[in-house]
Amino acid sequence: MTPRNLPMLRLAGSILLLVLPLNALAGPCTVEAFDSCYIGVDAVSDTQVLNTVADPYNFVGLGIRSAEPMIPPNDPTFLGAANGSLRVVAGGLLALNYLPATIGNPTNRPLDNSVLVGVSANATGVLEVDGGTVTTPLLYVGQANDARPSTGIVTITNGGTVTATIDSLAGPAINLNAVNVGRGLGSTGTLTVSGPGSTLGTPDGGISLARLGTATLAVLEGGVVTVGGTLFGSTVSPLGRADILVAGEGSTLDVGTFAVLVGINVLTLALDDPTHGTATLDVREGGQVLGDVTVGPGGTLRGDGMIVGDVLNRGGLIGPGNSPGTLHIDGSLTQQGGVFDIEIASPSLSDVIDVSGDVSLEDVLIRFTFIDGYAPDAGDVFQFLRVAPGSLLGSVNPVFAVRGLQPGFEFSVSNTDGVLRLAALSAGIAVPAPAAPGLLMLVGISLLPLLRRRASRRA
Repeated sequence: MTPRNLPMLRLAGSILLLVLPLNALAGPCTVEAFDSCYIGVDAVSDTQVLNTVADPYNFVGLGIRSAEPMIPPNDPTFLGAANGSLRVVAGGLLALNYLPATIGNPTNRPLDNSVLVGVSANATGVLEVDGGTVTTPLLYVGQANDARPSTGIVTITNGGTVTATIDSLAGPAINLNAVNVGRGLGSTGTLTVSGPGSTLGTPDGGISLARLGTATLAVLEGGVVTVGGTLFGSTVSPLGRADILVAGEGSTLDVGTFAVLVGINVLTLALDDPTHGTATLDVREGGQVLGDVTVGPGGTLRGDGMIVGDVLNRGGLIGPGNSPGTLHIDGSLTQQGGVFDIEIASPSLSDVIDVSGDVSLEDVLIRFTFIDGYAPDAGDVFQFLRVAPGSLLGSVNPVFAVRGLQPGFEFSVSNTDGVLRLAALSAGIAVPAPAAPGLLMLVGISLLPLLRRRASRRA
């Protein structure tokens, strides 16, 4: 990394003296230099607590080797893992400067305009916003530089607030997201927002998860994340792995008029484009996502919560329920390839997708998975998709599969007033554990004619 202000060399006799432009800023720092705050420098595993208003900094870094930005002790021999932690409690305020003239490529120049949690290679940084407030142009959880993989952990609890203000779509921060978690190759980032009043906001920017690394975003127990741009869930490289969990009453991920992209290439949104990672969006136990969701070939949408927006599945997996349960979509559902995975545990407990808007199914595999050793009796009926009458717009080339039962199970699929049902025409026999699940398939049957005539098929 290159500091904003270079240190000065002065000659005194035959001795070179290194004079660093240190600042007398009051703050929770292991070292203060270059209008910046460094916590956890070299072998000093430091934990700091902020309970007052800190002076403004240009950069805050947690877990750093001193030789990289040339801060005291500027020890080039230290090559170990640096660890730094900052806890911002009630009354604590950390507000960074915004210097648009210096903002640049974050892999080369993260010193200004950002809080970077886990700066140096193999470092671990921890930021706990426990009732306090942090405002920064950019937030990096885990290093963005591919050559310096690190671990970053951020938790926002007890009414804590973090706001990342950069506009990622225009101005000096073109193509930069306000929040970046697990951006760099080999880096790992975890960002948790938990509890009523706890918030993460990016008013004018997006959030990037697992561009090349591993990322977790958890919104729990009434926490709220508000995004003024797209949320990218592993949309660039096969190396990325993103997990998004929205769980608990009042827990909200709000992308407004933008979208959540889950395991799909950000540029093409194509079924056959391999330049994406794997990602899971799990919305459960009263959690909700406000905004559209696109699930790609590397993506999975799960849970028994609510999506308030349109869902487009382009080759991914939708697994409703919470083993099992009902996934609610207050919007339309368009399925272009991919899988519905419907778990069935008893005559009264099975997965359902409940959609308020139009539904279109194309080249979809609808897979019924019997779990927990349950096998249906003849005459058992299971709902698996509910739509308003007339809202099932059509389907092309569906495939039906049954797992967890031995061959010989007969079934039919029907549509009555927008409720799609699986009916057992014969008794099933569970596959004994630990044998691999049985698989029965019906291929290439147009769903609408099948639904009209309640056709039965034998595996």
